[in-house]
This record gives sequence, structure tokens and C-alpha cells, in this order.
Amino acid sequence: MDRSFIARLSGVDVSGRKTYDLVDEPTGDDYRALLVCARAQCDTAVLSIDTHRDLDPAGQDIVDRLSNQLRSESRNGHIRLLRYEFSQACIDVLGEAPGLFAWRQPGLPENLSLLRVDGSPWIVSIAADRIGYVEFTPFEKLLLGRAAPGLAAVLAHQGARDAVLAAFERRLEDAADALEADLLVYTRALAEEGREGVVAAVHDWLVSGELLRIGAAVHVVARLGLTELQPELAHLAEMLRRDQLPGPTVYRSSPVLRERWRIRFDRHLVEAIAVLETIRSG
Repeated sequence: MDRSFIARLSGVDVSGRKTYDLVDEPTGDDYRALLVCARAQCDTAVLSIDTHRDLDPAGQDIVDRLSNQLRSESRNGHIRLLRYEFSQACIDVLGEAPGLFAWRQPGLPENLSLLRVDGSPWIVSIAADRIGYVEFTPFEKLLLGRAAPGLAAVLAHQGARDAVLAAFERRLEDAADALEADLLVYTRALAEEGREGVVAAVHDWLVSGELLRIGAAVHVVARLGLTELQPELAHLAEMLRRDQLPGPTVYRSSPVLRERWRIRFDRHLVEAIAVLETIRSG
């Protein structure tokens, strides 16, 4: 049964809804605000369990605690689909997760999605791929913006430039994580005998002005405890505070992605500075 037929039966007009990608994962208060906002529109929460993989005790505990909210269960091959009444009791349990993409086995059941009364999706997630999208009317988007401004700010119309760039960015971040891990293995092996050379090379990356290199260098400084480079990190932090450290050029016309980059970079930088300060004070 297609959505348009369901809409005619229910009297619900879906023509004004648009699909928005989540540029970033809703976590913490934003994630819980998302659940609260959904209560007015949704009556069903859906989780899945892959029966070919074990569920951790904590995940099974969630299933047990939601059992009195279970509406129906079905199977699609080896996937169990669990449909729950989206009540306040259900929200209380779902809200214990740290974020939308935490719904992954084996720790938890998978892929939290919320459905409207007419059966159409309000939010759909594929946690393992860190993909999420919502279907909103302009008025619903306005209400979400009032309840959770930070969450509404990371919505990009599906297929639009910002949504595509966000997908690019996540893939670049994955590649950068792998690069940082590889650099750390290499430099850690050299640091005991050739620390001066490592410090000099990492310094060159820190002052290169190239954001990918700077980010990798910050990671190495923190993990190896290169206290010699603390002044360079402090300088970067001051530039960021004064908004003198330009973000990626491609994000200049996108406030959402520019702020996302700034917050992520600042978090890594603050963590690295804290590590070095701990080493110095110890």
C-alpha cells in the first residue's frame, strides 16, 4: 500500500513534506529533544535485531524493558522487526541511548526509526552507516527549531549541496582517522630514539596551514605527549577563538557545515591541550 493511498484514507496531506538528511548525529540533549518533538507526530517506534549476531546483555535488557510497549513483531529473513507504541514510557527508555547512531548491535538493537500515525516515516536511521533522515513539513521543522535549535541547524534538504558535502565530509573524516592511526604507529616507533626529528616534522605540519595535516598533527601531539609543541597548539586555539583560522574553503557558504567543522576541530584541540597540561603538571 503506497503512501499516497494511506494519506487519502487517513486524511493526511503529505504533499508539503520534505526529506532532510541529518548532517550530523543527534546526541545528548538534541537526541532527546528529537524524541520529545516526535511524540506529537508519531505513534510507533521500530527497532531491528539481526538474529545471526548475539545481543549484549545491556541490549537484551532494553528489549525486556520495552516488552510491555511491544505492538507487533515480524521477520524479514534473519532480521526481527520490533514495533513499539511510542509512548512516554518508550521515550524514557529510548532516551537513555547517547545518540541516534548508538542503536547498533551488539550493544543495542539496531536502527531506530519513528513512524507517523499514517505509517509514513518521521525519522529513519541506519546506525552502522551513520545515516539518518527525517520527513518534515515546514511547520514541523519550525517547531523542531524552537525545541532544539542545534538539531534543526544540522538538517539539509536531501540531495542538496550541503547534504552531499556532509556525506563527503564524513568519508573524509573516516580517511583522516585511518591516517592519524597510521601516523601514530609510525611516529611512536621513532619517538624514543628520534624524538627531536619527530617533533620537528610534526611542527611543520602544525604550521602548514593545511587543515588535514594540522588535524593529524594535533592528534599525534596529544597521543605522544609532545609538550615541546604546546605553544603551537595554544596559538592555534587563539586563532580559532578569534575566528582567524579559516575553515575549509568549500564550507564558506554553508554556516551549518562551517560550524560543524569548527566545533569538531575545537574539541580535538582542547583535548590535546588538556593532555599536554596534565603531562606538564604531573
